[in-house]
Amino acid sequence: MKNNYIKLCNIQKKLYRLSHARSFLNWDRSTMMSSNGNKARSESLAEITSFMHELLSKKNIKKLILNSEEEDLNHIELANLREIKRSWLRKSVLPKKLIIKSQISKSNCEFEWRVQRKNNDWKGFLKNFKEVVKYSQEEAKILSDALNISAYDALMDRYDPGLKTSEVDKLFDQIKKWLPTLISKASQRQNRQKPITLGHSFNRVKQKKLCLDVIKLLGFNFEKGRLDESLHPFCAGVREDIRITTRFNKGTFLNSLFAAIHETGHAQYEQNLPTTLFDQPVSNSRSMSIHESQSLFFEKQIGCNPNFVRRISPLIKKYFGDKPELNHANIFSLVNSVKPSFIRVDADEVTYPAHIILRYEIEKDLINCNVKAEEVPSMWNEKMADYLGLNTSGNYSDGVLQDIHWPGGQFGYFPCYTLGAIYAAQWFYFAKQEIRNIEQVILNGNLTSIFDWLNTNIWSHGSILSTKSLTKKACKGKLLNVKYFKNHLENRYLN
Repeated sequence: MKNNYIKLCNIQKKLYRLSHARSFLNWDRSTMMSSNGNKARSESLAEITSFMHELLSKKNIKKLILNSEEEDLNHIELANLREIKRSWLRKSVLPKKLIIKSQISKSNCEFEWRVQRKNNDWKGFLKNFKEVVKYSQEEAKILSDALNISAYDALMDRYDPGLKTSEVDKLFDQIKKWLPTLISKASQRQNRQKPITLGHSFNRVKQKKLCLDVIKLLGFNFEKGRLDESLHPFCAGVREDIRITTRFNKGTFLNSLFAAIHETGHAQYEQNLPTTLFDQPVSNSRSMSIHESQSLFFEKQIGCNPNFVRRISPLIKKYFGDKPELNHANIFSLVNSVKPSFIRVDADEVTYPAHIILRYEIEKDLINCNVKAEEVPSMWNEKMADYLGLNTSGNYSDGVLQDIHWPGGQFGYFPCYTLGAIYAAQWFYFAKQEIRNIEQVILNGNLTSIFDWLNTNIWSHGSILSTKSLTKKACKGKLLNVKYFKNHLENRYLN
């Protein structure tokens, strides 16, 4: 009999349904909600979050878990129990009052940040931000004591289970050794081959139609999702109804297009997770690093591939005309242009890791209480000058205020982006070993064999396997290695 395990699964079903509602309330807040709705929405989200916390931290949960461990469970049920236990360990030690205060502070900070960023208002932002940092530090300290790991590791663990600062430091230190030289060489090489700039206005409606055509080519299932517009591109919802967003700039269609391609990678992962036990933790994505590997696989390994650019060239000309600057070779040069820039989401593939390492180093010190919130802009300015040679002094909008993550209290997430890029390069390398004609596949636009590889090795496993086991299975016994990422960058930008 599996009575205890079944009771745990029934609780998870309730949590899944509440998570469904919370996800769409968040989506609406970022896309449709009126400006006067924030206070009530923040309180509503806090109430749902509090109720979910109560469900998972009830006193009888521990006994149910212990008893379930003695029951006759198969390997998938054991993996599900492992994920339930992990979540319970994290939730059970956090006070309900802290959960509510933290949720409200993040909702308020994020909502007001949308105006403060436009107004370059660091001073106004700081008041709310200090509250977010305060509660995040409190949460990190409680989890650190309970899990016997560092404060920052405790927050990073919620996005990538088991990931440690020591692992990230080792990978990022390797990148820091060769990245400056690679940026310099790639920039010098491209200075000799300057592409034609996009010199006119691009209609927003046509941009969206192009995005819809391209993400359909990339397998996005419109019966289980939709594309909308938001200030910051994101993917949200549940696998039955995935919402992705992009943002439009009349001066270029490339930003909206490649943001949509990026979010389609997230969506494809969600839409193809295991359908059995769909309302249980074991069917969730493995980690946000793996999630980001899917978005970056779609955006960088496929989307920025010269053969894919050639494939979508007729679609670009369909909406914006047959002009020299819209030639596929010029578009490829534009989307793979290397130049240090202020904005992370618009950064090229080569300089992007510098943006992430900068944020990782700052937030790690912030959560470990080594620096104060007031010091963040000066640290930012110093690291931007060191890593990218840029001056952001006084430019908060294009500096410390540019991301949604910190106002939303998502400390520990940023490393997932560059870890995702490393994974994506490694996935593509090993997929190419099995799909021998992969470049022709991309050119033809029939990407089924690539999707099949991703489904077999990544999507279909959900959280059944650990991150390391998943990686070894997909990569013929190899663990994550920076060399595949380095080789990818050198091949695309130097050779």
